Amino acid sequence: MAFLAGERITAARLNRLQSTTYSATGTGTLTGPVSNADVTDATITLTTETDGATFAAWCVWDVDLSSATTGLGFARLNVDGSLLNPLSTYALDAATDRLTVPQNYEGTLATAGTHTLKLVATLVAGQQILGVNTSILVKITEVA
Repeated sequence: MAFLAGERITAARLNRLQSTTYSATGTGTLTGPVSNADVTDATITLTTETDGATFAAWCVWDVDLSSATTGLGFARLNVDGSLLNPLSTYALDAATDRLTVPQNYEGTLATAGTHTLKLVATLVAGQQILGVNTSILVKITEVA
């Protein structure tokens, strides 16, 4: 990202020096059993100008039980159709249990263009994700 002496600098290159932040909060309730289902509206679609833009994502899922279960559920970030690790895992057993599960991600968007980052979850029967308390925050950094 260095600028060479005597190099002509464009506004577009300078603008890319500043990171861009995006956020989304889910809506509705996602109820199990489901496998890698989208959390409604917990999706960010953005456009990068350069190859190799990096992202940092902070994600939070609000897990609640609708009935007692001992099954393991998990959630993760999906970037352009690829499911990322690490997983956010949860196992609750009493119908009154509730848990806020965070996870962080970072990576590279190989090509310039439109990208979609969204929260997905796998739930067993009796588990649910409360979308209104589920969110994603993404910071994009591009190269000049």
